[in-house]
Amino acid sequence: MKFEEAVRKSIKAYFEGRDPEKFLEAHGEIKYTREYFDEVEEEMLSDTKKKTMKKDKEEGEDEDAIA
Repeated sequence: MKFEEAVRKSIKAYFEGRDPEKFLEAHGEIKYTREYFDEVEEEMLSDTKKKTMKKDKEEGEDEDAIA
């Protein structure tokens, strides 16, 4: 198996929700779990949404000042 094939297989397994059980057992507690990345994603999306809303509000104020 080529490296690229192994990477594809690993990514596919990850998205199907399958974890490498023996790897996880050997390393004990893992910090970067699926739940961790779900939380990071939620934070990033909420921050992006807040910035977009703030930018839209500021642009609206600029247009009001011009008119």
